[in-house]
Amino acid sequence: MFRRILFAAVLSTGALAGLAATPATADAHPPIRRPLPRFEVLVRDCEHWVVKGVYRDRADARRAARMLRHKGLEVMVRQA
Repeated sequence: MFRRILFAAVLSTGALAGLAATPATADAHPPIRRPLPRFEVLVRDCEHWVVKGVYRDRADARRAARMLRHKGLEVMVRQA
């Protein structure tokens, strides 16, 4: 009987000590804010380049540039 009481006391002390060792509050850092990619489609107008569109996806920018090239325009895609 004494052995059971001693065993229960040791287990409960160990459980409480384990809970006391855990931090009470989380130590979180703020989220990292990275700028979203931005792709510009530029069309040559005489001697300078004019922005025709701004896209978040490179594939969309290339698709728009391809359509403008088929119209006979000089086109460039750049990441801004």
